[in-house]
Amino acid sequence: MSELIRLVYASEAAFEAAPVKQGVEPSVARILMQSRRNNSRENIGGVLYFGDGHFFQALEGDRNAVNRTYQRIAADPRHRNVTILSLKTVPNRLFADWSMKYVPVEQAVREFVRSRDYQRFEPLRFREEEAEALIKLFHQQQNGDAAAVAKKRSWFGLRNLFFSSRTGSAGN
Repeated sequence: MSELIRLVYASEAAFEAAPVKQGVEPSVARILMQSRRNNSRENIGGVLYFGDGHFFQALEGDRNAVNRTYQRIAADPRHRNVTILSLKTVPNRLFADWSMKYVPVEQAVREFVRSRDYQRFEPLRFREEEAEALIKLFHQQQNGDAAAVAKKRSWFGLRNLFFSSRTGSAGN
């Protein structure tokens, strides 16, 4: 029987982040594409955040697969000071549907950072409790996004049903 774990780490980017008006920083976008491809092969899920020149990532999956993935990540020259913030056995995945979810939740992270008296996003200084709290925030954001999409779909479905029944009855 395999052991399900969640490994959370932080690191500093070894590149100068390009200004991003919308979307994802180009180097981070390339990392995401590669992560999604590799992680789906290894049945690893997780979440990635990039801010203030730092990566913050959680990897979830079988212990051996996560360890192999982490070793590959730690050797990647695109970042330095790779530091494990949390490593624990978990009963289930928080990010089961994502080979690697990128969370662009700038405002939520800024509020999180301020609430803990940091001046900027410095995950290498996080204690394990802070790392776990940020993972939970990302999980809530993911669930909030899913709930918002479901609510929107539900509204459009009801709206379309309402308008189609009105136009159908008006035409009879």
